[in-house]
Amino acid sequence: TIPVWVKQNADWWTTGQISDSEFLEGIDFLFEKQIVSVPTRDAVTESQWKIPQWVQTPASWWYEEKITDEEFLKIIENLVQREIIVI
Repeated sequence: TIPVWVKQNADWWTTGQISDSEFLEGIDFLFEKQIVSVPTRDAVTESQWKIPQWVQTPASWWYEEKITDEEFLKIIENLVQREIIVI
């Protein structure tokens, strides 16, 4: 189950209230707790985290419940697998 604070972070990130790295801390938490999984990768330092701005759209949809938790997690998994988001 995704913690409420991770979803709240998505809203704050899409409205500019928190930084990319703060949003990615929540996404990283999902990987650490194995809520989202991708093949094992070498560790990346927080300063190397990257995220394209267009990812705000599905994050906003998720917060507004226009897409489900599962759909959002699949988007994140796909973006990480394709190395569009580097965590």
